Amino acid sequence: MTVKSKVQRVQLTAAAHAVISRECRRSQDGNETGGILLGELRDDVAEIRVAGGPGPAAVRQPTFFLRDLGHAQRLALDAFTRDGSIWVGEWHTHLAAAPVPSERDLATYAGLLADPDLGFETVVAIIAVASPQWDRPAAYAWACSGNQAVAVPLILVADDQCPTSTEDHR
Repeated sequence: MTVKSKVQRVQLTAAAHAVISRECRRSQDGNETGGILLGELRDDVAEIRVAGGPGPAAVRQPTFFLRDLGHAQRLALDAFTRDGSIWVGEWHTHLAAAPVPSERDLATYAGLLADPDLGFETVVAIIAVASPQWDRPAAYAWACSGNQAVAVPLILVADDQCPTSTEDHR
């Protein structure tokens, strides 16, 4: 049985896309990288206005990435103060694996969904892979809820197409 996700598409601003593209180049060193996704869930759309980098204390390994929590929290506070963006998910690279959430990824998303303090109904995930190199990564979006991840369209939009976005997300 296929379950329909609340999130039916992910809209990524040009500013967030630029951060992900730039940060993906770090994976040329043979280690995964990633960061948090900030924006809003509106109706069946996840609007991603800010994509974070890994942060200086992130753990980056060939088959594993763990974000720098302090860095992510500071970025989230800045984005919320600036335009009301909230934490809606995470992005990361896969080096050898397909752009599909791994068992470890699914366990991470399930933990986020199960934490009542976080209040997630859906975790948005973007997984990027080299295509064929890291100078032009291919990215895939997933809406994760319960114990499943559903592929959803990832749409690049101009920053001014997201109603509450700002021009500079650094």
